[in-house]
Amino acid sequence: MFEKGIFGERTIMATTDNGNQSASGDGEEPVNITPGVGVYGMFPSFNYKPWLALGEFLDNSISSYQQHRKAIESIDGSNFKLRIMIDHDPDRGTLEIRDNAAGIDKQRFAGAFALAKPPDDLRFISRYGVGMKAAACWFARDWSLRSTAIGEDVERSLNWSTRAITEGETEILLPIVRSVPKSDHYTVLTLTNLIHPPSGPKTVAKIKTYLPNIYREFIRDDEIEMLWNGQLLEVERLPILSAPPQWDMSQPERVWEEHVELSMNDGRTIKGRVFLLQKMKRSYTALNLFWHNRLILGNVGENHRPGELFGAGNSFETGRLCVELFMDEYDPTVDKMGFKFQDNEATLEEIIDELKKEASQILRQAREYREPKVDTEDLPPDVGPIISAPGGTIVIEPVEPTVADPYPSPNPIVPSGAVGPREVTKVQLDIDGIPWEIVVRLGVGPGENIFVKIEETRSKSADEPQRLFVTLGMEHPFVVNYWSDDKEWQKLMIIMASAIGFGEIAARRAGATFPSYVRNNIDQFLRLVALGNSAF
Repeated sequence: MFEKGIFGERTIMATTDNGNQSASGDGEEPVNITPGVGVYGMFPSFNYKPWLALGEFLDNSISSYQQHRKAIESIDGSNFKLRIMIDHDPDRGTLEIRDNAAGIDKQRFAGAFALAKPPDDLRFISRYGVGMKAAACWFARDWSLRSTAIGEDVERSLNWSTRAITEGETEILLPIVRSVPKSDHYTVLTLTNLIHPPSGPKTVAKIKTYLPNIYREFIRDDEIEMLWNGQLLEVERLPILSAPPQWDMSQPERVWEEHVELSMNDGRTIKGRVFLLQKMKRSYTALNLFWHNRLILGNVGENHRPGELFGAGNSFETGRLCVELFMDEYDPTVDKMGFKFQDNEATLEEIIDELKKEASQILRQAREYREPKVDTEDLPPDVGPIISAPGGTIVIEPVEPTVADPYPSPNPIVPSGAVGPREVTKVQLDIDGIPWEIVVRLGVGPGENIFVKIEETRSKSADEPQRLFVTLGMEHPFVVNYWSDDKEWQKLMIIMASAIGFGEIAARRAGATFPSYVRNNIDQFLRLVALGNSAF
């Protein structure tokens, strides 16, 4: 049951026999936080990211729900769903995490704030007794927690100040207690005076993709829902390949998904599934390792794709092969970003060897399958409405050519605090006995809003090559709209920019009168497409 007032209903003004609330409550155990308090001052320097730190709080919520699921369902029914709400208010400078899990009971309350005191029951994803404190102190200088446990009729709250604790001004924290209905169960963590606010569009986007990804098994099973500032976070569900075996197209189509059970030399068992995507998506594929249904290592951050299983970075396997293994009999690291067996590479090699035996057919299909180049039943969408206006504009009113012989020199001065162009690659040529170097770059600094810019420096000595710079402008509207974290798409855009640049350089060398005409009008065409069709 959600707490009234927390989840949008009226606030309860319940009282104890002596008034609205008490300082510590009869029989409440004071929370002693003195052992090892210096460590709390180190937590803000941890190598956390906002999405990683938020995961620590969600682990606690999910563990509470898992441990007390039967008791919760006895009150709220079998259709109960764990709800975790994360709200960041930049104006107030607060971050709040609320759940309707089982709460923290009297027996566990004091221990929940002690350093490195694990929960008594280690069957769930809260494991080491460090994460919540470390993440809260990393996020904020001050925070408070209030919770009511299932089956209890009081809410306990505690206020935390890392400065007061580390400087010795506070040794004992007294919980504040107030009466609530016995059917209530929730925990609310409020972080204030933030050190690392989860702000900025890239950070928020990462949070909204990372969290549902690592808890996707719970979401798929319809056990939990999580919200960021009121927006429901959903997990990506991609179609699985259905096709005949590539090595025998006369066979009927089959769905390329297999369940596996790996028997390891250490006596432990790993269960999971292997499947292939209908459409290639390298940002999704990985060897995903779960622990109690929580993703520990896989398609988060840099995708975990061991070359022994996936081949080279641009292989067909990297586009379609997905492996999900459940490592419940192994222990994760404290930060839950890997497994302790990773110190022993032989274990990972053994997992890959077992996969090759258990899923040999699906791995072969991943390696050999080729998607039909043209599907006459599924033609590309009609782009006429998208290109007609930009095409008409540049044909009727073409953009004038710019100076191309020589090209302008690159600006040697980068403004203070700005980032200069990033070199992607360079091509060295010998043209008529003269050394040339063509450098392909990404223009990441301010004002880099030309789709493809060409610049030139002439050599000052016989040993120095002539240099041409082909720069893809990362602030051009088309690039801003359509650049993604998909490495294959990035590569495609860089290749297209290089083709435009190299083509114009060839036209200039061949004696074209206005070699920049095509490049400038491609720039304008893509600019108009992006500005007029943001949903393309």
